[in-house]
This record gives sequence, structure tokens and C-alpha cells, in this order.
Amino acid sequence: MISTTLRNRALCAASALAMATLLSAGTASAQATTSTVRGVVSDGQTRELGGTVVAREQSTGFTYRGRVNADGSYVIVGIRPGSYEITATTTDGQTASDVVTLGVAQTGNLDLDVGGQVSADAGEGTAVGDIVVTGRRLAEVRTPENATNVTTQQIQTLPQINRNFLNFAALAPGVRVSQNETEVTITAGGQRAELINAFIDGASLKSNVIGGGIAGQDDSRGNPFPQAAIGEFRIITQNFKAEYEQASSAIITAVTRSGTNEFHGEIFGQYRDQSFISRDVFTRRAQRELPELEVQQYGAALGGPIIQDRLHFFGSYEHKQENRAAAVNLGRQTPAYLTQFAQYIGTFATPFEEDLYFGKLSFQPADGHLIDLSVTYRDEADTTSVGGANSFERASGLQQTTQSANLRYQWQGNGFVNEAAVDYRNYEYNPTASNFNTAGASYRVFDAAYDPFGGVSVINIGGSGSRQQITDETLTFRNDLTFTDFEFRGSHTIKLGVKFSAQNYVVDKEFGRNPEFFYDLNPNNATNASGNPAIPYRVQLGNRFPTVDLDNNVFGIYAQDDWQITDKLELNIGIRWDYEDNANNVEYVTPADMRTGLNQWIASTDGGKAAGYVPSWFNANDYFSTGSNREAFKDAYQPRIGFSYDVFGDRETVIFGGAGRYYDRVNFNFAFDEVAKGGDFTRNAFFSTTGRPAGVASGASNDPILWQASYFTAAGLDPVLNAIPAKGEAFLLKNDFEPPRTDQFNLGLRQRFGDWQTEFTLAYGKTENEFTWQYLNRCREPNAPNDGDGFGDNGGFCSPGGSNPYRTYLVSDHSKEREFTALYVKLDKNYTPEFGWGLNIAYTLQDATQNGGDDNFCFDCFSVESSPMRNSPQNERHRIVANGIVDLPYDFQLSGILTLGSGTPFNVFDGTGSRFYYRPSSAYPDKENFLIPNAFAYRNLDLRLTKTIEVYEAGEVQLFVDAINVFNFDNYSGFDGGTGSAASPNPRFGNPSTVLFPTRTIQLGARFSF
Repeated sequence: MISTTLRNRALCAASALAMATLLSAGTASAQATTSTVRGVVSDGQTRELGGTVVAREQSTGFTYRGRVNADGSYVIVGIRPGSYEITATTTDGQTASDVVTLGVAQTGNLDLDVGGQVSADAGEGTAVGDIVVTGRRLAEVRTPENATNVTTQQIQTLPQINRNFLNFAALAPGVRVSQNETEVTITAGGQRAELINAFIDGASLKSNVIGGGIAGQDDSRGNPFPQAAIGEFRIITQNFKAEYEQASSAIITAVTRSGTNEFHGEIFGQYRDQSFISRDVFTRRAQRELPELEVQQYGAALGGPIIQDRLHFFGSYEHKQENRAAAVNLGRQTPAYLTQFAQYIGTFATPFEEDLYFGKLSFQPADGHLIDLSVTYRDEADTTSVGGANSFERASGLQQTTQSANLRYQWQGNGFVNEAAVDYRNYEYNPTASNFNTAGASYRVFDAAYDPFGGVSVINIGGSGSRQQITDETLTFRNDLTFTDFEFRGSHTIKLGVKFSAQNYVVDKEFGRNPEFFYDLNPNNATNASGNPAIPYRVQLGNRFPTVDLDNNVFGIYAQDDWQITDKLELNIGIRWDYEDNANNVEYVTPADMRTGLNQWIASTDGGKAAGYVPSWFNANDYFSTGSNREAFKDAYQPRIGFSYDVFGDRETVIFGGAGRYYDRVNFNFAFDEVAKGGDFTRNAFFSTTGRPAGVASGASNDPILWQASYFTAAGLDPVLNAIPAKGEAFLLKNDFEPPRTDQFNLGLRQRFGDWQTEFTLAYGKTENEFTWQYLNRCREPNAPNDGDGFGDNGGFCSPGGSNPYRTYLVSDHSKEREFTALYVKLDKNYTPEFGWGLNIAYTLQDATQNGGDDNFCFDCFSVESSPMRNSPQNERHRIVANGIVDLPYDFQLSGILTLGSGTPFNVFDGTGSRFYYRPSSAYPDKENFLIPNAFAYRNLDLRLTKTIEVYEAGEVQLFVDAINVFNFDNYSGFDGGTGSAASPNPRFGNPSTVLFPTRTIQLGARFSF
């Protein structure tokens, strides 16, 4: 349901946007998913001076029209990806036509000769949905973008362990997909996952509140969107145009499938369990068996006509279920404990379930008008935090839901194309203790002396302590206008666009809000921590965060000119401006006690610092907010320019390049910290059978409170805990911070060799203003400089004294920088049924550096600006990803993905010199053999063997086997980075402790299509 405030804001925006639409007389092609075809109409060597060009989609009958200009050129924009019969008709009635396939967000060139010749960018036939199209796929060569298209056939044919179409983003150079058993993250250009953006049918999937980059990817075993509903997608890693927003590393843009004039559908399923999975080297050494696991993925899709050539439908459903089991064992297994806690010991199911629904209607009421309406629903539930000493009662459930709807109306007129769109999305992230209202109990033993906050957990029962409810709701209006008939010193395709997004974020966090009691299992009352093992010696309870409900309005406008100066030279010139009115808590007022507490700490000698000392980079006026001295950032101007030059005019050899500025955004989770973290504290009270009464005793470990049975109740416990002082953390945002910004540059060459299309690109990116929280409570200026990539002295930590209202002060820093230099190489020979094989190779040579910390904090920094430039954690110097498909006899087909990498760096803790240095990401793992000796630290080959069986005239059945990591390579991680000292070096330096997911896994699957 759309919230009331969001609805009211949206109505105002809709009125304004409707007026803008009327004034502009129309709006344009989809900014992220539709395609363009252009070319020249001629009669032999003579260009035609007028006429029309019609593109008719073969599967639906939908048509798109363009005009032949005075120079013989034409352009048709706003075309849905698919197979088209394109027909040119001259003013004197001559015609020429051809059948071609257009990929998502591509610009294809097709010249039509009414004298009988057809000239197009070289390409091949392809499979779109379930229809094999004999028309060749137009290759995109005259573009400054560095982009990779992933086709429907690749999505359906290549092996993958989970049905997440984003796995195939790794086929693009410069992109890494890191997968483990709990989530998938995508990174590009040496940057973090949060700087990615993905679009489906033009609607952004950007996560506005929490990490992961794409909404629903963080902490999820599931998939953000049903793969069966994806037609194809495109990954753009460099020099994307002005219509793309809120990303500074890479863009992923996908188009969904649509119904056609014939009924087509599919039913599919995949299965694996623990018997199909090989143990890794560490599991084998420890002689441990794999835990129980059963993974089922299945679903169906159906599309077809409601009205031939006019109205079509498509729908899909997918289900994923992981039946896992977790073993609960005691931390100390004595006969007495095994008897006492027998009911909690054993193996317990910890399932994951996900349901994905998608539905779409496509309606063309008349030529030149197209309406698409689609809805998506995603619901998943995961059971976590069970196993080891955590009983099943301690389980937490992670519930994630996404509801979205997308309405698009495209109007194609004479010389323009109009697309207006309304997108709605509601994403909820809700990790919650399964037994939140049942107090937790932790039973402990002390191997040495009593430690009030330590001990070994024998068993933890009762409810866990935390729950969260995070809602990210957006209602977005987009309006894009494209003019196709403007000529001045060449032909221009001019795009103008505007966007308004009403966003509402609600964050409700309760950390440690379920009380947890701690028991000492020592049976000797005289030495037991509380004096009796049946009485808790400690209780802890967290403070409730304030619920934050914030509205943020996002505006964006852009202009883009694709200027074809000559038959050989094209310039792509654009500019974009984005604005958020409340990304930085503009109306927030710094609490008075936070101001006085900080001034008190500055004046103090707390921790041994000099009175009056504060780090030299700090100015309180830059952080104290009055509610009126913060302004939203208004200068997000992003010029972008690209070029392509067809050296010989035959589209065989093309030089391309460009430069551009790209602004991203800061997740609201950071602004939330400023508002709420002051209340983030936990109170602990200690008890004993011999303590003093509450109100007399302090409740500290050395002054426990006399235990009363009423303390098991909220009414009895709350007064006790409320009397115990506790402090939160003060987080202060910089008043005038600028969002992250990346400047990109690239220069490349595309060269065709027969059936092979090659591409070589030099890419560079410079990122500034990345967000970091850093400590303010330093004791002094640094007394030792950095040592190369090693952090020097950070100034120590001088905690505020006992009378200060906060336990520490952190401030936002925006000096984090990244630099990325790379060579991208692509070698593509696309699969066609005619040749029976295809091979695509992507190679990346890169150097990615940064300063500051790896995540959003830098505790080792005196300041981020003074921290050393060093390797980024994702700085894998060499990476090769190859994918291929080959037809075999007897209707078998083999496909595979080979990934080879030189390895990502690990952290080093250097004690070999006169002082210790922390050197993040400074050492690389040992390399192994694969084709090349000692070249690769990461090796993985996934294969799929498919057998196709025709079922009379009803359709076909495909039976397949996936062999993931078929050679069972141990791809190591968790490296020991401790060097030891010069006199006593660590013999285990560089040794791994874990293996990356997955080990060799066999998966069975079947698909029936008709």
C-alpha cells in the first residue's frame, strides 16, 4: 500500500509532470531498455530523398515508424528488443526489407537498398524467447559505450548454481560477481557494490537505504527478480549516456519478456542436495560431513495473445526452496550438561523459501502507441542464527518482500517518440528474532578466572535480542522526449528527459531489546558468579532506537544529442543534473547535550590528551546543525561526451572513446546513524545472592544487586536497569557533504575479423567524496607517518570521561578516493544454429587503488585524507571470463563458463620492522596452474550438458546436468596476514583457512517449452 505522505507528494508531482508532458507535446524512448535502428536508404549508389521506414515486430505485429530524411538517412527509436522485419518505402513506391534482431539498449545500423542490396552491421541469428529468428543480430559498433549484452539464449543455456540473471554480469570485462551461500554482490571498476545501479524496463532497482547496491541483494539467498521474466540485459561499464542515473561504476539494464501472437510457455525445475556437493579441503582434513541440504528451484511462464497484433500477456512464477539443517551442540560436552540440556541438542531445519511473481500486459491500440503494464511481487523468508551453542529457540527470521509496478505509455509521432512512465516499488527488510518476546538465557562456564563479560557458552536458549523493520518505498514519474528529424551539419537524435521520485524511508531498529540473562553453571555456590547456578549473574538489555520516518524527493533532468556528423564520425554529447532535497537530514538539529558533550571532551584531558586538543582537520561548525544551516547539494552537473569514428566507413574498424562525470548517492542508513545512534547503548546489571538491594548497589560486576525473582518480569527489571547509566555514540554528518563522484575516460578500438567481433578499451576512473565514518576522539596528531601502503600512527583513542553524555564521537568524512586503470578486451563469436557454436571471451587487466578503509568506517585513520593510497580489496590484476555454447550430435548441447583470476589481495599485519604497520590488501595469494603455469589463484569451470527431445508437435523437453566447479578447484580465502617479527617470522603467513563457494556441485534440471 502506498503511504499517505507518499501519495500526496506523488499527486503534486503527477500534476506538474502532466503539465510538462502537454507543453512538450510528447515524450521519448525509454531511457534504459529500448533500442534504436538507423541507417541509409538508397537506390544503388544514390541516396533516396524521402520515404518511410517501418519496423514490424515479427512475434507481436507491433510496428514502429521512421522517416527517410533529405540525406537518405533514417532513425527509429524506442524499439523493444526483438526480431523485426524492417521495410523501407521510397516516395516513388520502391521497397526494400530485411529481418534483423535488436538487443536491449543497442543502436544497430541497417542500410536498405531498394535496388536489391542490404548492408548491416555484421551479426548472427539468435533465439528470442522460444522463437528462433533467422534474421541476423545487429552488432553495435558505432557507440562510445563499453557494453556487453547477455542474450536470452545465454541466460537459458549457460550453467549457474542459482536462477539469478545477475550472475551473468560477470561476462562483462571489469565486473566481478562475488557469490557465497548467503548473498550475491556485484562490483565494477574497483568500486563497492553500492555504486552499481540496475534497471528493469527502465525502473531503477537501486537500494536507497541499506547496502548491496541493488534492493533485495543484501543478506539474501534468493533472487531479486524472476529470471524467467527477463528477456535479455546489458552491462555498461564505461561512458554511459546522460539518461542513466545514480551510478558511478556500472549500469545493468534489462528488459522483460512480453507475450506474442502465439501462445508460448515453459515449465522448469532444478534440484541438488548435499550428496551432489564435494567437500572442500578443510572439511576433508577435519573428516567432517556436509550438513543436510536440499535445493529446489522450479517455476513456469506463459505468454500469448488476447487480441492478435494488439494486446498480449505474459506471466511467470518461480519458487526457490533450500531445506537446510543446523546442528546444535554444547560448547562443553560433559555428561551432566548433556543430560541437563538434552532437549536442545540435535539437528534442526533452517529453511529458506522464496516466491517470485511477474505479470505483464502489452497493448498497441493503434500504430505509434504502446502501453505496457507490469507488476512484480517477491517474498522470501530465511531462518538463521541456529547452530553450535545457539539452540533452535535462538533462531532469527529474515523476511524480505518487494512489490513493484511499472506503467509505460509510448507515443510515436512524426519526428518524435514519447515515453511517459510511472514506477512504484516497496521494499521491506525485516530480520527479526523468532522468539523476540521470550527472554534469552546464556549458560556459561569459566575455564580460568571469572570474567564478568566472558566465559564459554555451553548453550544459548530463549529468544534472540534484535529485530529490524526497514521500508524503502518509491513512486517515480519519468518523462523522456526524443526528436529524430533534426538536421544541422549532420543528423541529430536529441533526447530530453525529466524524472521525479517521491521516496519514503522508515527505519525501526531494536538491537538487544529482548533481555538476555547469563548463568554460571559452576555447581559450587561458594564460587559461583551469582552464588547459585539457578540465579543469573548478569542481564543485558539494549535501548530502543527512535523510529525514523523520512521523506526524500529526487529530481533529475538530462539532455542528450547523438550527432551523426558524417557517415564515419558521430559525437554523443549529454549533460545530466540530479538533486535530492533531504539526503543529508536538512532539518536535523544537533542535540544540545551532543554539543556540550563534545565541547566538554575537547576541553578535557580525558584519556591523557592535552586539554583543548581536537584533531587539526576538525571544525565543529562544519558538523553542528541548527535545522536551517544545511542545504541539499545542488551542483550535481554531469557532462558526458563520447565519439565513434568508423575508419573506413564499412563498420569493420571503429575507434571510440569518451569522458563523463557520474554522481551516485549516499545510502540513508548513514543519515539514520546521525539521528538514532545517540540512543544505541546496552545496559548490564549484575546480581548475586549476597548483593545489596537495588538502589543501594550500583549493579556493577563488583557491586552486584541482590537478586529478586521479580527481575524476570519487565515491571521488576525496568526500574533496575533504568537506574544504571549508559551512553550512546554521537554521529555527526558534515553539513555540506557532496555525494560520491566519478570521472570516467575511455579510448578503444573495435575490429571485426570475419565472424569475430573484437574490442580493446583503455579505461580510467577517478572517484572522490566517498562516505566514511571516522573517530574524532583522537589523543594527538600522528607521531609516525605512513609507510608506503601501511597506516601510520592514528593519534590513539582518548575516550570521553565518565561524566560525558556519550561514549565516543564519530564524524563523517568525504575524502575517500579511488583510482582505476584498466585494459578491457572482448573477443566475441556469437552462437548461431547455422554454425553450431559460439565463444565469448572477456579479459581485464586492472589496477585499482584507494585510501581510507574497506567499508564505511576507518578506525585506523587519523583522517581519511592522510591515509595511504593502497590496493582496493577487489584489485585482481588479471581476470578472464569465457563462455561458450557448442552443438553436439544427437541433439546434445554443451555450454560452459570458465573464470580465471590472478586473485584478490589480503590484509597484512606487518610486525617485521621497528613498529607495527597495518597494510590492507597488500599481499596476494599463491597462484596455481591452469593452461599457464603459476598464473591463477582463482580457477573455476562450470559446464552444462543439455539433451533436447522433441515432443511431437507439442513442444520440446530439455534435460540438463550442471557441473559447477567441475574440477573441484579449491579457491582459497581467509589468508593469514600476520607476518610475525623479523626475529620470529610467522611460518603460516599467506596460508588460507577457508574456501570460496562453491565446491564441485552437480545439479539436475529439466525444462519443457512450447
